[in-house]
Amino acid sequence: MLTRRLQGTGRVGRRTSRTPPTRLPGTPADDPTGGSPHAGPLTRVPLRAVRNRPRSVEWVHGLPLGVPRPERPVRLADLAGRRVGVWGHGREGRAAVRAAVAAGAAGIVVVDAVPPAPEELPPDAQVGTDAVALAGCDVVLRSPGISPYREDAQALAAGTRVTSGTAVALAEFTARSVPTLCVTGTKGKSTTSALAAAVLPAAGRPAVHAGNIGTPLLDVLLDGAVGDATSLVVEVSSYQAAAVDDFTGWGAVTSLSPEHLDWHRSVEAYYRDKLHVFAGCGPGSVVVGAQARPIAERHLDPAVLVDPADVVPPAVLDGFHPAHLPGAHNLANVHVALAACVRMGVDLDRSADAVRAAVAGFRALPHRLSPVATRDGVTFVDDTLSTTPVSVLAALDAHAGRAVTLLAGGQDRGLDHTDLARAVVARGGAVRVVTVPDTGARLAAGIRAEAARAGVDAPVTETASLEEAVAEALRTTPPGAVVLLSPGAPSYNRFRNYEELARTYEQILAAAGAERLGAGRLGAGPLGAGRLGAGRT
Repeated sequence: MLTRRLQGTGRVGRRTSRTPPTRLPGTPADDPTGGSPHAGPLTRVPLRAVRNRPRSVEWVHGLPLGVPRPERPVRLADLAGRRVGVWGHGREGRAAVRAAVAAGAAGIVVVDAVPPAPEELPPDAQVGTDAVALAGCDVVLRSPGISPYREDAQALAAGTRVTSGTAVALAEFTARSVPTLCVTGTKGKSTTSALAAAVLPAAGRPAVHAGNIGTPLLDVLLDGAVGDATSLVVEVSSYQAAAVDDFTGWGAVTSLSPEHLDWHRSVEAYYRDKLHVFAGCGPGSVVVGAQARPIAERHLDPAVLVDPADVVPPAVLDGFHPAHLPGAHNLANVHVALAACVRMGVDLDRSADAVRAAVAGFRALPHRLSPVATRDGVTFVDDTLSTTPVSVLAALDAHAGRAVTLLAGGQDRGLDHTDLARAVVARGGAVRVVTVPDTGARLAAGIRAEAARAGVDAPVTETASLEEAVAEALRTTPPGAVVLLSPGAPSYNRFRNYEELARTYEQILAAAGAERLGAGRLGAGPLGAGRLGAGRT
């Protein structure tokens, strides 16, 4: 029985709060819907009835394969008086609980592998540790870390409406005609979305930046952070994109390469899920980088896609130089960001000087080719958000012409390291690699194989830990060179997340007497808590 799997003080089905539903910011006091345009029949139809209506079974962009598309997205008003499940209690999960309370849910069930403490939840919320506890819910908000391809997720979706906090928030912003740009891509989405969020206000368009970058969209919505004439720039992970239906705003895709195969189950499913957020967009509304274009055309109507060069010609792009963003990949990110902003209505002719200054002054985000320390003429770079071999190649290209000691390795998800191994050997000794488990062994083997074919020494050393890898780099890297921590894999095999990996890197360097580049003491500060899409349950 469901009640036997729940922990809590309230009765099943009891309201989580005695207070009336919270009125959404900006909603007139005489609006009985609390800000929802579903004031007519849609809000009066029980959600289960909506869920059980016939749906279109064949939908090329659906997720997962064989699961039909719902007739309309879930809105906040649909949570009122319903029993709401929240699957996963990370940042987005906590925002989902807050939204359920604000909407006036009749009951809340929170499921997480590590149950949250009672003080973290509303008074009458119930807690479970597996998906069975969600079976009695009218609607479930699934956190990004929960793959819909899991057997328990598919079993739940067969009888329960499952959506996400990102999907609900985007549905609200879309209904309110908030100009919204969703930015995704395997790599570059954080930088590109942050660039867009800097360009828009420079052009006189106030903007809020949120999503996978750190602030859940539901929190942005409930806080009333998006005012009149304000645009919204959303970084969207593949985990989040997979759950979004009927987004009709603007889009940008930076790059596409295999990633997160443990969550998506296959490369093509990853690409389809990643691009799913744009399935409802109109012609010419999604700017796609050149590398990603062929893949995007397999999963979206080509008429929806537009090349950055067709919006911002290369001759115009030359005037917008990112002084603090190294690498050709970052210039491509600037191009995508500018093109997306122009599609949203920015006039580069009228605002050229202000936008040029915004791009020139833009600083790299943390953990993306960020120089963090120096010792004996060696610069140490943190690129811990590099979690694929493709992103390591971009990092090496950004340091072309310099000697590099590459620190690489992490959680093994079966990605191919062949191109990276070839590139290392092709550099003719300019790049030396020090590996750590788990992927380090495969990368080292690939480098040795390529070196043998080329008849040269293999520029690779295997170590058992980050501490050993840094010690080897300190011992062998000559002055004027770069030590580049660019794992090419996630860090979950040894660390909570990439932020903990980066902090540990800095602490090791501090203990070795390295000097911090920038303000603050090297190695200071608490360990990070990770991003929205990084949680595992």
